[in-house]
Amino acid sequence: MVHYTGTDHKRVPSRTSSGVLLQPFAATISAVVGFVVELDLNAWRLKPDISLAAVLYSGILGSFLANSIHAWVLHRKGPVYIAMFKPLSIAIAAAMGVMFPGDTLHLGSIIGATVITLGFYAVM
Repeated sequence: MVHYTGTDHKRVPSRTSSGVLLQPFAATISAVVGFVVELDLNAWRLKPDISLAAVLYSGILGSFLANSIHAWVLHRKGPVYIAMFKPLSIAIAAAMGVMFPGDTLHLGSIIGATVITLGFYAVM
């Protein structure tokens, strides 16, 4: 799907249609990889317990909400703004892992996150 912008009538891909196309392709690739890795079909059954809650939470917050926020920020601020905060997600994930599930934070994780973040910002 293509929409026209302004008076110069340039063809620009619609953000909505590209986002809609992304989800089925990502789901298809994930399903193929998942079925190759896990051959036991009983492992794919969802029971009404924490596993169903985890799948719903991941789908709603991990995919829909994150993609909606990225599309909104991309529209408001541009692509550099989104890329600028991507390395921080590593540090945020490590901090959340320590706070909520009680994971141990290793020195190698801190050094690795720092090197990746500094390298990313050096290139940007």
